[in-house]
Amino acid sequence: MMKQKINKSRSSISEKGQHYRTNRGGSIVLIPMICLVLSLTIIGELLKQSSIELKQLKKEQYRIQSIWLADAAAQRAITKLRNQPDYDGEVWSLLPEEIGGNFPGEVLIEIERNVQNDKSFTIRTTASYPAKVTERVRIIREWPFDTSSNN
Repeated sequence: MMKQKINKSRSSISEKGQHYRTNRGGSIVLIPMICLVLSLTIIGELLKQSSIELKQLKKEQYRIQSIWLADAAAQRAITKLRNQPDYDGEVWSLLPEEIGGNFPGEVLIEIERNVQNDKSFTIRTTASYPAKVTERVRIIREWPFDTSSNN
């Protein structure tokens, strides 16, 4: 009988040791999985932030291009007014190759004549870049212009 008790106590000790090792093995796998999930979460947030910053940079580029187009359109209007006194504006469409961009641009040039002085004008430009895309940036500028003092 004594031998049976000894065998039983050895078997219960060895079962406890195997049970302890099994739980320990599970926790060893769990720690790297948690680290992996945390790492993927951080990388995902960094990618999301980079995407937002790229969109903001693209909008800023479109805004600067629109400003340049509005200024160039004012110069175009001044030249046309000097050569054609009856010039009253136009829609100026520009190809990407003409402006060094990836998209076409478009500027609406409007001339508002002063009723009291026929040599005085207000040039209004509405520049859009890219011209037909929903993400376009639109800049509106106005300049007073007097043809009598600029001859």
